[in-house]
This record gives sequence, structure tokens and C-alpha cells, in this order.
Amino acid sequence: MIGAVVDRLRAAAPDLADVQVAEDVEALSKGTAVAHGTAFVIPYRERARPNGLATGGYRQLVQAQLLTAFVVRHHNDARGAERAAMFDGLKAQIEGALAGWQAEGCEDPFELVGGESSPLATGVSIYVQTWETTRFLTTP
Repeated sequence: MIGAVVDRLRAAAPDLADVQVAEDVEALSKGTAVAHGTAFVIPYRERARPNGLATGGYRQLVQAQLLTAFVVRHHNDARGAERAAMFDGLKAQIEGALAGWQAEGCEDPFELVGGESSPLATGVSIYVQTWETTRFLTTP
């Protein structure tokens, strides 16, 4: 699913500088400097419901969440007001690409769960959104 989301963002969000995969948000804060407008897809959490079949086979609904994050760089902005204003355009690109989109193998379209911003370093902020879909875990 991670690869499908990366492909979707690359195809449907042209204002993003790049789309990459990261292990977690903390890795971004410790990593090398990335370009303004670079987005990341990050695996997050899965919650499974009980197996829905009483006999024969196995079918378990799994709520799958992932994170999208993008980096905003703008220096000489002590309060971060200009960086915060830059969130809107990049956020709209990601939301337009993912909201209501259904990846192959998923049972439901992607829905936005929430989002928040955080400073990474002087002149650099990150905005992270949580997205959710469902999939079935099955066995033959």
C-alpha cells in the first residue's frame, strides 16, 4: 500500500518537490536536509477486528493508517507565520490526491483522520497528516 500511495502522490500532486518513503517522523528530524515541498509516506498503525468467518478460511478486517508529511523551508520568519501559510497549498495537493481515493487491495477509500504541524529546525517546519483505509487479511 505504501508504494501505491507514493505513486498516487507523484501522479496527482504535481506541486510536491518529491515523494519519498520514511520509516518514521523522528527519522525526518534527524535526517539530511530535504527540499522545500518534499513529501513523505510513513507506515503508521494497523488495528485488526476479529476474524469474520466461523468456518473455512480466514477473513479479518484491518484498519490501516499511514502518515503523509511534507517539509516547508522558509528562513527569516521568526514566528513561523509565513511557513504556516505555505502549508495550505501543499496540504491541498495531498488531500486532493488521497481523499476518497481507493488503492488496489483496499476495501474503503482513504479518509483523513487528522493533521498537525511541528517545527523541525530553525526555518524548517513539517506538517503531518494521518490517513486511514481498510483491507482484509485473508488466507486460502
